[in-house]
Amino acid sequence: MRLRATHVVADALILFRRDRELLLGLAGPFWFLPAFALALLVPTAPGMPEGARAGTPEATAWVEALAQWVATQGHWFMLAAGIGGWGTATLYALYLDRSRPDLRAALRMGARLWPRFMLLSLLVGLMAVGGLALWILPGLYILGRFLPAGPALVAERPLGALNAVGRGFALTRGTGLPLMGVTAAISGLSWFAPQPLLSLDAWLRAQPGGANPLALATVDALAAAVTTLAALASALLAVAAYRRLTSSGT
Repeated sequence: MRLRATHVVADALILFRRDRELLLGLAGPFWFLPAFALALLVPTAPGMPEGARAGTPEATAWVEALAQWVATQGHWFMLAAGIGGWGTATLYALYLDRSRPDLRAALRMGARLWPRFMLLSLLVGLMAVGGLALWILPGLYILGRFLPAGPALVAERPLGALNAVGRGFALTRGTGLPLMGVTAAISGLSWFAPQPLLSLDAWLRAQPGGANPLALATVDALAAAVTTLAALASALLAVAAYRRLTSSGT
């Protein structure tokens, strides 16, 4: 059976509609609250000055300011990524573990799998960044080829991070292009959709006398909601893709 991106999306929508309350309850503490806290409380990274070129004093000053920002604020983003990784591993356990755990058991399982899951995420992320450094399409293609790697790590235990990478690549043989379309949609939602809201956040903070707290919290909550939607969609699409690929023998 040939895998189609529309089938994967339809399967993910079925899961969301059926389990909406459970999924939104899971998304709140694992994705929404960390994203909201980052947007509201953590200073944004300094932007490159307009017209700055490599080797100029402006560019050098920006690199130094960015390095300082990473040193002082980067750990908050790592913490948010770690919390989100636990949530994603828990969601995979809910849908893919053979014991069909309840939420409490899935949370424990996600915690046990967390180190391997984060290592897997790091490996796939590094490979995707390498592809994006060449051009955007290779990076999206790599993300598509490894979309079922996370679900495989949970469903096919005991499976290490490196073996999960290989398993994801093997499962997606011949299906790279449709899954690239799926990951392109996810990436577009997670990378670009929050940007207008984050720009509005920056504009509010730049107002004389500071931002209106209620307006700022509202804008940042909306940005966090978009980020949460992208994270939840990514996890459900990975589950749907894994199920399709393993049931079809691809």
